[in-house]
Amino acid sequence: MNNSKSKLLYLCTLVLTTTAYAEVQEKASIETITVTGSRIKRSVQSESSSPISSTELSDLADIGANDVRDLIEVLPFNAGSQNNSDNLTQNFTVGTSNVNLRGLGVSSTLVLLNGIRQVTSAVVTDQGASFVDTASLVPALAIKRVEILKDGASAIYGSDAVAGVVNFITRDDLEGAEVQYEYRTRWSEGSQDETKVDFAYGGYVGDSAHMLFAVSFLERSSLLLDEVDWVKPATSSFGNPGSFVIPSLADENNPSGLTVADPNCATNGGSVSQGSNGNSFCLFDFAPQITAVPNEDRLQAYARAQWDWSNTTRMWAEFGYARNKISREVSPSFPVLNAPSVLASHPDNPYAEDVFFRGRPYGVGKPTETNYYDHTTSRIALGVDGEITEGVYWQASFVAAANDALVNPRDVISDNFQAALYGFGGNKCNGMTASEAGVGECYYFNPFDPDAPNNELLRDFIIGDYIGDAESEMRVFEAVITGDSLFEVAGGDVGYAIGIQYRDESIKNVYDSFTQQDSFAFLIGNQNFTGERDVKAIFAEVLMPLTENLEIGAAVRYEDYGEFGGDTTNPKFSFLWLASDTLSLRGTFSTSFRAPSVHQLQGVQTNFANITDPEDGSTTFGGNRTIGDPNLVPETSKALNLGLTYAFDEYAFDIDYWDFSFEDVLTRESHQAVVNANPNDPTRVIRTSAGTISIVNTKFVNAEAIDTSGIDLSASTIYRSDYGDFSPQLSATYLLSYDLMDASGQTTDGLGLLNLNTVGNPSPRLRGSIGLNWSSGMHRANVFIRHVASYTNDVTEDSIDAFNTLDLQYSVNMGQVLKGDSETKLTFGVINVTDEAPPYVAVAGSYDPRTGDPRGRRAYAKFQISF
Repeated sequence: MNNSKSKLLYLCTLVLTTTAYAEVQEKASIETITVTGSRIKRSVQSESSSPISSTELSDLADIGANDVRDLIEVLPFNAGSQNNSDNLTQNFTVGTSNVNLRGLGVSSTLVLLNGIRQVTSAVVTDQGASFVDTASLVPALAIKRVEILKDGASAIYGSDAVAGVVNFITRDDLEGAEVQYEYRTRWSEGSQDETKVDFAYGGYVGDSAHMLFAVSFLERSSLLLDEVDWVKPATSSFGNPGSFVIPSLADENNPSGLTVADPNCATNGGSVSQGSNGNSFCLFDFAPQITAVPNEDRLQAYARAQWDWSNTTRMWAEFGYARNKISREVSPSFPVLNAPSVLASHPDNPYAEDVFFRGRPYGVGKPTETNYYDHTTSRIALGVDGEITEGVYWQASFVAAANDALVNPRDVISDNFQAALYGFGGNKCNGMTASEAGVGECYYFNPFDPDAPNNELLRDFIIGDYIGDAESEMRVFEAVITGDSLFEVAGGDVGYAIGIQYRDESIKNVYDSFTQQDSFAFLIGNQNFTGERDVKAIFAEVLMPLTENLEIGAAVRYEDYGEFGGDTTNPKFSFLWLASDTLSLRGTFSTSFRAPSVHQLQGVQTNFANITDPEDGSTTFGGNRTIGDPNLVPETSKALNLGLTYAFDEYAFDIDYWDFSFEDVLTRESHQAVVNANPNDPTRVIRTSAGTISIVNTKFVNAEAIDTSGIDLSASTIYRSDYGDFSPQLSATYLLSYDLMDASGQTTDGLGLLNLNTVGNPSPRLRGSIGLNWSSGMHRANVFIRHVASYTNDVTEDSIDAFNTLDLQYSVNMGQVLKGDSETKLTFGVINVTDEAPPYVAVAGSYDPRTGDPRGRRAYAKFQISF
């Protein structure tokens, strides 16, 4: 992905080479800047003590990236991001994207824009993890490069920089306008496609100011698993046709009654499954209704202006806005977990006694339901920086940002469905006595016949809107003083930086009255809540050139979270040794931390989860409610990185060994572990009158640990010939260890496993890509082969196949063909040329959404004009 120049453009965490100081002294005109991973100003150079990957705007185009999610997906050191729409594990985060460096969790990577923090998403993952939604940052044409620091950086940036930092840097050199139109479509079964239009304008205002404006609009259509040929059935024991709990058949193993599958189960499209203790269930296959790609209408806008106030002072301001309107299809209706009763007086009840219905109102053969989500992010930032005296600089910034998420899934209203089973269904029904049931405007819902005419008539009465409005806000003030020379040592001047930061974070979730009253049969409901905290920090950093070829660096940061999270101090140490003109060695050691999110401290979360009931052997979805704990402590980690860079002429080779020890990992208790340990504890497992599980109460805990290590490798070169320039490249990450410790202190080896029910993420041993770029005059072509190694499903012990894909691209620069002072470029490409399906995994949906890609073969055409 990175060319030879970007492979060497390592932007330092603490230490840069001493040659930079010599160059500054010899060339006073070289501008000093602040780069990712360090507060100390210096000149740009090619080597650093920290492992950093830099991806230019042109690299994004070469890999065929349509948005930031596409970049994240091909990073070999990223593992377990939740960027595929998954109805089952992403209850409310559909349409968002995130980064998960080293597989340490989506909360453990800090995301910056021009070196400044971003607001976290108002919605959290099913595990309660907060993250920055990278889909809400900036239009692609506004990005100059993306710098990724691949080791801990809490000493520099504070909380969340446990696994590393991703810094999106916007363009500051655009003069003129660029327009880009792209269309891509799925070249396989199904009809998913995308249309995207980007515009960017930049220019200088007078001699002292520059402005940039960019806007992007994406329209994306959905892909359901019903449209692919690789999905396998995923069944729920709550179907329609459904099952019935018969109280008269109760025994010591089934105290609430025996569960019996609908006699017409198979005839009406279901399938019968035998459970334990003589119970039987009518299964419903919901796999075809799982949305792999949701419908999206995404608007992004960004503006930045900077101007020189004086010869030594510069001011800047930027504004960002993003809105993503999403819809996704789901099952015709969700399961009814509260097991409503069907009276013996129901005209279609064949059991001649009151029974409980175990199912859903709409199932086999019925149209899908649609859920809606609306994410809006707004951001304003202001800053000023300048020079106090020669070699001493200052900067101050303020950012205020908010993310608002409106969630609107649709679910069965428990009381209304029960009323319809009693014969009082319908919005105009006023009946209350048994004699009025099923009379006039009052209708019976018939659970014994899926095609009964009244059932569809009652849909608007039975299905209602679950509405929640979540808001996350952040305000950050920061001031930093840096200097070129604190004092002088043998190798030169000692650079330094010292700064302060104040950060205020808050969340607010408001739900409609139905949702607050837990009125829904599957999603249950949720409660209003608010939470906030402020964080104060002070940090310092020094860079010391001991000799002309050896530098060491140190940094430390103290953060105070007040009553929520306590305080923490984290150091970082580093070295860089220029062994020769072509060889350099580097290393860092640091401690990092991630404070509990405001949600984990003070929030409430209810979502659904797949649960196996040890009492009867049935598997279905149920509610999982988790309440924040203000006594949680920060996660902590230790990170070690040792690396080598060899660069000779056009050849570049980098290798890094890294090791992370991650403790007190914040996670939600396993709902299945709670059920297995406490199946009949009413404070932990809430059951219905029919004995089925309705809600599992879990907690956020500091319970687990991850120890992981591995090797990053990258290489690139360029061969010049009469037939053009050929640039081969390689990028890979190989895992050496991935050990997980659970709440009981038991350690397991998660290396090469799916890690489905642990705090870990999927951990294939090897991820990587081999690419070849060719250019000749106006023509350019790229080919990439990408590989994810096979791994094992730790639940079923089945092997998960390797995932290998081939990407091709060709572009032609037609110069001034359309306009005299313009440049026109056409690009054509195919991603996943051989239409590889994601490897099969025995989970609902048939693939691992944290590793595989369900989108199949996609072709795209892009038109770009600059003027």
